Amino acid sequence: MHARLSPMFGRKVCIGGFPGIGSVGKVAADFMATSLKCSTIKPFFSSGFPAQVVVSQGLAELFRAELRSPEKRDDLLILSGDAQPLEIVGMHSLAGEILEALRTEGVSDVITLAAYVGETRSGVLGAATDSDSAAALEKSGIPLLRRGAIGGLNGLLAGLAPIYGMRGFCLLGTTSGAEPVDIRAAAILLEALGQLFGLDLDVSLLRPEQKEGWETFLPEEPDMNYR
Repeated sequence: MHARLSPMFGRKVCIGGFPGIGSVGKVAADFMATSLKCSTIKPFFSSGFPAQVVVSQGLAELFRAELRSPEKRDDLLILSGDAQPLEIVGMHSLAGEILEALRTEGVSDVITLAAYVGETRSGVLGAATDSDSAAALEKSGIPLLRRGAIGGLNGLLAGLAPIYGMRGFCLLGTTSGAEPVDIRAAAILLEALGQLFGLDLDVSLLRPEQKEGWETFLPEEPDMNYR
């Protein structure tokens, strides 16, 4: 039996990550979806996605985002995407569509996963859309991002959440930004998520010596350079 969510969160939480710097958020979100045996409940498509398909084992598929539900939890949803829209208008349009779907699903808190590039001693930083939520993050052991910007869908989904009646949070894994895929940063972010959200996550598959295990979570090209 999985533990329930921390009391600091509401009745239902959505945790999501899209490709960005080091693909930190996407790798973490995809890892959670696999670990928690999630099934897709709603796909999202966008005309703003790159004009191409991904081919695997001879099968061609459009880029998409997917809202997924864990096998044994009714208080949690996982969101991840293959890419981000190339233009700002497309990002806002897709973010609105996703947030409307989350509101329909009864989600109270939207937590996005992103990357932080900069000088800090913390492996994970946090931000929230209201002062009480930010204080709760800090009290739970997540240092706050004091200034800066969180770009792309990982920033928009959290930032727009209050307009749709939900609280917005963002957790950022610290990365150098030099690696296309920063598995170590994703693992540290997952460890923090496991403690914060009561998730039973075994991140040993993401250790360097277990390359055959974590190759499953590498994102498809292109890796869009958004946080």
